[in-house]
Amino acid sequence: MKTPQSIQGFGSIIELVRYFDTEEKCAEYLAKKRWNGNPVCPKCGSEKVYTLKGKTKRYKCGGCREQFSVRVGTIFEASPIKLQTWFLAVYLVTAHKKGISSLQLSRDLCVTQKTAWFMLHRIRYAMGLEPGEPLDGTVEIDETYVGGKETNKPLSKRREGMMGGKGKAAVLGMLDRDGDVVAKHVPDTEKKTVLPIIHALVTKGTTICTDEFPAYKSLRRVYDHQTVKHGAEEYVRGAIHTNSIEGFWSLLKRGIIGIYHFTSEKHLQRYVDEFVFRYNSRTMNDANRFGDMLENVAGRLTYKTLTHGKAA
Repeated sequence: MKTPQSIQGFGSIIELVRYFDTEEKCAEYLAKKRWNGNPVCPKCGSEKVYTLKGKTKRYKCGGCREQFSVRVGTIFEASPIKLQTWFLAVYLVTAHKKGISSLQLSRDLCVTQKTAWFMLHRIRYAMGLEPGEPLDGTVEIDETYVGGKETNKPLSKRREGMMGGKGKAAVLGMLDRDGDVVAKHVPDTEKKTVLPIIHALVTKGTTICTDEFPAYKSLRRVYDHQTVKHGAEEYVRGAIHTNSIEGFWSLLKRGIIGIYHFTSEKHLQRYVDEFVFRYNSRTMNDANRFGDMLENVAGRLTYKTLTHGKAA
């Protein structure tokens, strides 16, 4: 099959829709992105795979003898929605700089709001599956709290929110000035919670910039730890600052407030993953971001897991 006229060069959503005008083209492109021409069994991982004849392209594993399609083992598995619609949804979600609501997506795709909501969460799930490299440049670390305005809450909860973010959901962020950002929803910002995450994701000996938050004090034992004293109205001291990670927090919060309006703590990590993916792919054009997304769709999120499972 002929490759799209520079799949990396799709200049608009119109060109995307014109090219992917059949399910066969979508499946062919997904197979190329997922396997690069060498199908792998999603059940046993065997590369001994045969292509079966028929209108709908299917494969058979020479190891476990299971049959499967290119959808199996991805966010598209068992979905009645056509790949053409899925591709359009992926493009819209990745191209919108601040995200897209389920109501807007339902209108754009002519599906129900419930279906659009489920599709959005599947796409966010795939965004969270993208493998990341350890952070080893100059790394800024900061925490933030996501929740409603204190003035809109009952007095009891308002007081909790003023005490170190209690009553809100905490998110820990690490930003490599020469690379990517990593952000994790955490149950609290205590030392015992945040330090293991930092040690797991930041290379030892790295220069780390933080504010004077007490949980970060012992980082100097492992890292070149530099601090700025926000309490004394010190925000920049030469190259020592946390302005970049704070800029990411502003993008996250403006997106949640302006587009989604509200997110439950249960699903917060997936919304964070969406903005992390968008930030880390900020130098790509829309077509490359779309292609990169389709390389990382392995994994399945069921509706039951989404609605009744544990917090993501």
